[in-house]
Amino acid sequence: MKDALIGKSIAIGIISLFLTIGLSTIITAQDNTKSIPRDAVPVIVLEYKSDGTIERTVVRMSPEQADSFYEEIRDARDLETRLSVYRKYNLISENVSGYTLRAGMEEKAQRMGLTQDKLISLIQRDKTIFHVYRNIFCFVSGDTSGDRFLLIPFGLSLFTAFFSYFTRNSLPSADAIDFIIGGFSFISRGLLGQVDSYSITTTLVGFVGIMTYYWHNTFEGFDFTGVCVYVKARCLY
Repeated sequence: MKDALIGKSIAIGIISLFLTIGLSTIITAQDNTKSIPRDAVPVIVLEYKSDGTIERTVVRMSPEQADSFYEEIRDARDLETRLSVYRKYNLISENVSGYTLRAGMEEKAQRMGLTQDKLISLIQRDKTIFHVYRNIFCFVSGDTSGDRFLLIPFGLSLFTAFFSYFTRNSLPSADAIDFIIGGFSFISRGLLGQVDSYSITTTLVGFVGIMTYYWHNTFEGFDFTGVCVYVKARCLY
């Protein structure tokens, strides 16, 4: 009983730590843009690369452009179309394509030692009664507007331990393991089929792609597009 209470306390402490760090990241990003003119909307672009690095840039749009961008990205349902929307609004370079993203994902998988057989074995051991969807070597995308979310990006062994504690899996330390909390439309197409649902939390392992975030007035938008070695989404249906 005592061990169970200690384990629960540790888990709660880890969650609190991640929430605090994740929230501070978003607050810092907002503080850094206070000097931007009111008629410009800062769009934060995070590019997850094949070598494990994450490049952060800020693109400024008019409110009308930002809203138009998110309308178009929500209507785009496949990888190449979503990438074309990013290019249209100068959020990514011309050399970013579905081919380069998939090649980067395969490079990450090899570096992490995550083969198809190993991932399927991990999934089979991870039993749950909840609405949990998993996929491997897959296209993933998600987007939201107006809803609250929290993105916690890590490439740390501490987060891997946290991930393993709740899934009973034993994944090696990844270049980027992202945990997204919030409500957003979610799509995944890969070796284990296709999912089109509404996710409340999503874990991405070996993600290569683009994430963007912006806000103006009381409105905020968030989306991600790319390919993933392993994804686990906890969905409402």
